[in-house]
Amino acid sequence: MKTYQVLLCALGTLAVVARTDAQTLYGATSSGSGELYILNPATGGILQDVGPLNDSSANNYSVTGLAFDPITGVLYGSTGGVTGTELLSINPFTGSVNVIGSFNTGISGNTMADLAFDHSGDLFGVGSTGGPNLYSINLGTGQATLVGSSGLTFTVGGGLAISSAGAFYGAPQNGLFGTYNPTTGAYNNITTPTYPEGSASSFAALTFDGSILYGDNLAGNGGSGSTHLVTIDPATGAVTDIGPSVTHLDAIAFSVPEPTALALAGLSGLSLLLFRRQRK
Repeated sequence: MKTYQVLLCALGTLAVVARTDAQTLYGATSSGSGELYILNPATGGILQDVGPLNDSSANNYSVTGLAFDPITGVLYGSTGGVTGTELLSINPFTGSVNVIGSFNTGISGNTMADLAFDHSGDLFGVGSTGGPNLYSINLGTGQATLVGSSGLTFTVGGGLAISSAGAFYGAPQNGLFGTYNPTTGAYNNITTPTYPEGSASSFAALTFDGSILYGDNLAGNGGSGSTHLVTIDPATGAVTDIGPSVTHLDAIAFSVPEPTALALAGLSGLSLLLFRRQRK
């Protein structure tokens, strides 16, 4: 018990140092070399090139999903299939990557097309292969467990975002925007959205900033990799174009309002295990 008390006190002290009052929009690329950016949510443009998504051995990772843990402030990512099918932790100040472990879904090449946390701090993802199915993800090992079949057979885009009310919004294929049932994984379509990058494009990533849902509209297969940042009305699927963004942008996430010092360290295995509650 004393270990927990000391650790929590230490983290509380450090968290004061690491506090921030504004949420920051991060983006990552999954084609060519993986790179982490800070984006302007009002224009879609680059505010800062944080750096390459490299591990300690200078191995670079393409990233298809980003999500900040609402409990600890730690940034997590999912690798693009060309660099593996793994859960990463990422230092948002440097882009430094730590590999946590494989999603190990049993489907060859199946990574997470996008990631999202619920308000309790449980992580979910949408599979990139074998259908845009909903998975729950173990933060300690990276193991992905199928929630249930979406009822769809292939993934194009695969954006996922969870509202503060617990609604799971998804864009599993071009031409689709709707919700997932968090208990069964079944997908229910709301509408056919519009795309600034054209009808062959898709929403590669979704993320909430409070009640506002943002999307990353990535050009279709064989396209230029051009992207647009948009907002989407969660109720109707109506899309508002913000502007062009980073080429090959495949992941976006807003930081939590007050990330803890664990985000600075990018993830400390033992401290994180002691700090947070037991996850599924």
